Amino acid sequence: MGHPRSVAALLLATALFASWDGYASAQTTPLFPVACELNVLIVLDRSDSVKGGFNKSRNFVLDVSQELQIGPSKHRVAMIVYSGPSYRREVFKWNFAKSNDEFQRITSNLRAIGGTTSTKKALEVANELMATRDQSVATLVMVVTDGRSADDPKQPALKLRQFPNTWVFAASTGDPEKVDMRELKDITGDENKIVTHRGRELATDIAKRILRKAQEKCRTTTSTTTTTTTTTTTTTTTTNPITGCEMDLVFVMDLSTTTNHIYSFYKDMAEKLVKSLIISPRHTRVALIGFSSIGRTRTVFNLKKYKFEGQVLQALDELQSAGGTTAIGQGILQAMTQANEREGARPKLATKVMVIFTDGWNNKGPDPEATARDAHQAGWEVYAVGFASRKGDGEDVPLHEMTLNVLGSDRAHIFSDENTQQMVERIRQRNAKCFGQPL
Repeated sequence: MGHPRSVAALLLATALFASWDGYASAQTTPLFPVACELNVLIVLDRSDSVKGGFNKSRNFVLDVSQELQIGPSKHRVAMIVYSGPSYRREVFKWNFAKSNDEFQRITSNLRAIGGTTSTKKALEVANELMATRDQSVATLVMVVTDGRSADDPKQPALKLRQFPNTWVFAASTGDPEKVDMRELKDITGDENKIVTHRGRELATDIAKRILRKAQEKCRTTTSTTTTTTTTTTTTTTTTNPITGCEMDLVFVMDLSTTTNHIYSFYKDMAEKLVKSLIISPRHTRVALIGFSSIGRTRTVFNLKKYKFEGQVLQALDELQSAGGTTAIGQGILQAMTQANEREGARPKLATKVMVIFTDGWNNKGPDPEATARDAHQAGWEVYAVGFASRKGDGEDVPLHEMTLNVLGSDRAHIFSDENTQQMVERIRQRNAKCFGQPL
């Protein structure tokens, strides 16, 4: 039996061919059939040549995988992660991930490892894996690389394409001007099966439209027929879009000069919380506000920017101190804009949670107590988190506890680095009943 997500074969193929500049308009027929079951083999390059863009490549894979229903009975996934011949390849065999959640967790933890690029060897391993696939269903092979291999992948790519009921695509998320398009065509055998990062958003839109039109073809149905009559009863089931675990979580982080030596600890505490939650469009969405002086307060990313845990963690890791004075109130005002649907908020559905990381010292902008009160009245559950640290010379940098105490919704919402785990456990309860369920 199928599932609305199970038209992903058509979705994936369309997402790929519709992205490549100039070829989207020329292609008029689907490059892949609708299929309610599918093998998906991902060959992912993490060598030096794509190291700067590896996170984009990984996130591309994560984005596409959202349209699959990963598991032994629907979409069976395998993955090869490679660089040069002197570096160990990671080979994840068919059905290594039993769910979307497991696939996203494993893939989100992948990191670039350097080395040269040996796509030929990776495709040879792919050919070996193909021998163990479920041959009764179609197979999609997606090679994610910039096409700058130190060896020639043409022969193993040709062999890969010759497997029955198999379609091979290539994707590059780096600078299109630096991609070796000739090599990518050698891999796919068809320029219409190449995707570059430039057109990815357009491709996603096209794919979603096709998904909506094709849902009826693979919808899960249960039919019971009585042989003594001509009556047939059909029951159609769909995934409930409301999980009961919806949370719009906004981090408000002090990046002013007074926190230069401790903002990395704020990031660590935020990452700890993110790892404890279910990050997905249907569960917890995350936004980040960085504040210092009024002119330097900004939305680093909003609630609709990232879909998966790994993407949020990467953005936190890349965050830098801004310097300047401290305007806590301005940070809270900026965070409150995340209640707007345009930012990805889910009014009347998601719990609104704001976590403010600061030492409490304020010297610019709106009054923190007044703006925090406005946030409480607007329905935000506000946590204030401080870090009691020392400067390099050993001099104490005390928390301004009076300010921290008026930021939180109440005394039970005030925390420091010494009891962060208690805050994590409290917020985690918003997702607790959904752990173990499909994303």
